[in-house]
Amino acid sequence: MLVLGLIAVSVIGATQIRVEDGARDIFVSSFDEYARFTQHTAEYPQSDSEIVVLVTSENGFDREQLILLQDLVFDGQLIEGVDFAHSIFSMQEYNAETQAFQTVIEGDLSEYEDVSVALDEVARSPWTIVPMINPERTETILVYAVEEQRVDDKQVQPIIDEFRELFAEVPPEAGLEFQLTGTLPILNVIVNRIIAEQGLLNGIGGLLGLITSLFLFRSLVVGLLTGIAPIFAVLLTLGAMGWLGLEMNVLTNSISILILVITMANCIHMTFELRKFAKRGAGRDESIRGMMQAIASPCLLTGLTTIIAMAGLSYSDSELIRVFSLAAVIGLCMSLFAAIVIHPLVFALTWRFAPIERALKQHVLPQQYWSELFGRTTKWLLARKFAVAAVSTGLAAVLLAAFLPVQTTHRFNEYLHDDDPILLALERAEAISSPTQSLDIVLRQEEQGEPLVSNANLEVLAAVHEDLETEFPGNRIYSLHSLRQILREAGQPSSADDVDRILEQLPERAQTELIGRSRDGFKLSFRVADQPSPQIRALMDRINARLDQAELGKLTAEPITGLTALAAILSDKMIKELTISFLIAAFACPLLIALWFGQWRFGLAAVLPNVIPVLMVGAWLMVSGWQLQFIGAIALSIAFGVAVDDTIHVLNRYDINRREKGAAFALGDIPNVMKHVAPALMTTTLVLSVGISSAFLSEMPTVMFFGGLCIAIFTLALLADLFILLPVLAVLERKRLASRD
Repeated sequence: MLVLGLIAVSVIGATQIRVEDGARDIFVSSFDEYARFTQHTAEYPQSDSEIVVLVTSENGFDREQLILLQDLVFDGQLIEGVDFAHSIFSMQEYNAETQAFQTVIEGDLSEYEDVSVALDEVARSPWTIVPMINPERTETILVYAVEEQRVDDKQVQPIIDEFRELFAEVPPEAGLEFQLTGTLPILNVIVNRIIAEQGLLNGIGGLLGLITSLFLFRSLVVGLLTGIAPIFAVLLTLGAMGWLGLEMNVLTNSISILILVITMANCIHMTFELRKFAKRGAGRDESIRGMMQAIASPCLLTGLTTIIAMAGLSYSDSELIRVFSLAAVIGLCMSLFAAIVIHPLVFALTWRFAPIERALKQHVLPQQYWSELFGRTTKWLLARKFAVAAVSTGLAAVLLAAFLPVQTTHRFNEYLHDDDPILLALERAEAISSPTQSLDIVLRQEEQGEPLVSNANLEVLAAVHEDLETEFPGNRIYSLHSLRQILREAGQPSSADDVDRILEQLPERAQTELIGRSRDGFKLSFRVADQPSPQIRALMDRINARLDQAELGKLTAEPITGLTALAAILSDKMIKELTISFLIAAFACPLLIALWFGQWRFGLAAVLPNVIPVLMVGAWLMVSGWQLQFIGAIALSIAFGVAVDDTIHVLNRYDINRREKGAAFALGDIPNVMKHVAPALMTTTLVLSVGISSAFLSEMPTVMFFGGLCIAIFTLALLADLFILLPVLAVLERKRLASRD
């Protein structure tokens, strides 16, 4: 009744989980870079607050299409939460005679005898700082800026929905195709897919694991009963996250998989032990008690070691990682509860049914085959134990050298395939105008009270702007100097007074984009395409080198900021924090193992089987050029938990056999340890690998990558425990075993 009550409460809590994947939320932290970015966003508009619409026509835009688009631009600007819209219809040029701005396309399009004239005026206008239509006039972009306070919360979803409804009202015969893209819609797609795939992939994975369990256990009911506790563990975890207000994001999204994997591994070991007692003719109470006496202790130790590994992340400066740490610790506590309480309870309640009792007592031939096979293999390895220990130690050293120093990478769009329609639309939109991502360079006025827009400061801005354009010809740069260049090319006055007067006539957002709300710093928007963070950091280093050489007069160059710069710097720090914490745990967990069993040799023997599988995958990531992503760091942590679990169960059986035989336990008895646990190890690895293979059905490449890494480490962890652990332990215990022989 207690368990049923907890489940009911968990169901309610799970419905309260918020899903967040805001581009800025990922990097909320106490790092100095985030503090500077927060100040910067309060001062200057950001490109991640824009919705880009790519409008396509099979032929060149005609009058009816342009009139329809003009109305749509106006209607879109009326959507609640939209700050302003920019399109070919809002493009303006400065009239020196009237000293006022006027739109390039004036008034009603019906007044033009030929609408191509209007488009020609747009193309010829020297005030076209950012192009909005392609030369063939078959594609144009509409840019809608969303109010800053509505960027990172659920309020952006209704805005996107209203745009979709607005474009859906356009009749098909109009011949226009609309594609939403830009940072906000892309993040919206990622969030929606996380929500949609969370339950679906876990359900498919559970079904695949169940089918595998059916094959390996040779019993449908045993497989079903073994899967109950892991499912409840995930439900209890999600419920606790909901009640505690913990959100689901790109990191905590993997918590359910972590809990499912750890709990399933423990439950499989417990079920194997239960069946061994049942096949010997033991009754219900005796079998469950024997199972708990043999397996509860290693389950607790597995939980504690993984909890320590995850709790170590709580020191991070990143709020996202701290939330992940808290959610993982809570989930692992629920996993322990499910394995220690719910799993034996399931069998205690169902044993009374005759079909279940018969299934538990059934003799399974494949398990006996694995048992004998790995018993013989272990005997062969023990005869070569020194060679196994030496080769394993050398391999671990080589892998560690290849893995360190850790190289990280991150891209905003790494959660989507490159051929995803929303990314292809973004690529076409950026080909028309410019990349939507920006490295923001601010030249700040040092002296308070002095005017920012002065002739001297404008010359400094011009020198910096033009130097960066010369040094980086492949990148577009926008600043107040872009406006001044247009004035000069048009032969119009461009002194500080002239520029200041023109600035006053610009829309407020355009003003703050150039000189900030406090009007004390020039912003240079250095546009960059979405690319791996190491390339962004290298580009930032080159920009900083140019800024260091520049004569800035009374201006000071602040550290490069903006969302792109923030992501490039903090993703590296955060991924390395995850990795360092994990490596510390990988070497600290053997200490806990040694203390738990009271045998220092156990702890020392556990090091190589635990670290080699993870280092092997990590070294491959470094050598192959994939490098370490957020999802890769999480995969290493989860797979490490499984590796520790298998190692602990082998050591636990070794300890049980040694205590049962006492002084008579010798080297020749070690193969019996592997004969006892090999079937459970094989079953655990196969069930988890097949179950997590559901990740390959995901629409998100990072999820597929995550599944592949986990399966690789699960397999390598199994091989390490089968072939390395006991020979290394035999080397450490050789004197004691030899004396007993």
